[in-house]
Amino acid sequence: MKTKLFITSVSLLALSVQATTTIDPARNDAYGANIGWVNAAGDTANGAVIGQAFCSGYIYSANCGWISLGDGSPDDGQAYGNDSASDFGVNHDGLGNLTGYAYGANIGWINFEQTHGHPQVDLMTGELSGFIWSANVGWIDLVDVRTLSLAILDTDGDGISDAWEYGYTNVLAALNGGNADSDGDGIPDLGEYAADTDPLDAGDYLSITDFQTMETTNWVTWPVKTTRLYTLEHTTALSNGTQWVEGSSFIPPSGPDVTEILSGVTNNTRFYRVKAVPPLSE
Repeated sequence: MKTKLFITSVSLLALSVQATTTIDPARNDAYGANIGWVNAAGDTANGAVIGQAFCSGYIYSANCGWISLGDGSPDDGQAYGNDSASDFGVNHDGLGNLTGYAYGANIGWINFEQTHGHPQVDLMTGELSGFIWSANVGWIDLVDVRTLSLAILDTDGDGISDAWEYGYTNVLAALNGGNADSDGDGIPDLGEYAADTDPLDAGDYLSITDFQTMETTNWVTWPVKTTRLYTLEHTTALSNGTQWVEGSSFIPPSGPDVTEILSGVTNNTRFYRVKAVPPLSE
């Protein structure tokens, strides 16, 4: 039996709110039988921005004009309330589901709902699917739309999504970037955001919870959140300059934990760490 050592870490690529559309210019077409093709990329500067928590920008129909997905500033900082003319838009629940209302001056409200149309974004590929509904023009099919990323709004520049901060603290100043660790569990607030763990609960953090080895096969287990992607990295030493080898990224299953099985391990010593990132952030 070989000796296997392991550690855990998180990683984050900080994003800022995108001024231009996140839509792939080669994959920007929605279609309505009564209005024809709809361009989700708009004119690049004003096109649709699909966000980690909410959307903004415009889609464009030659027959209906501009359609707003929201102004990018929900009243509570987390999601559009869709209960007033000043706080409407399309929300993203972090799991790929799009809900809420878009608005076009020439066609009125367009409903993103999960009962019949199921508009969604695939968190692995960025591809949108499903239908959205307008009482005036009928169903619009998100037939060939793809977002290249999920944008975040980070007005205080700490690398953490405003919506995520508001969700835990109701104020932006409570959490910080760098090495700030609000709950003192050894994981910085940035790392808690990367893993979507509670930055105010010292008992909630990403860690390897089980490790087993037999001959040349290792089993590594850790808890997962369906709002994040994970990859298991390994190295043979912790000295400076030793590179970590990255595995495959994937959407975790619905269960609370995932186990990765690594076969053909021949190193006498191997260190493991789990890297967590928000989907479509790289």
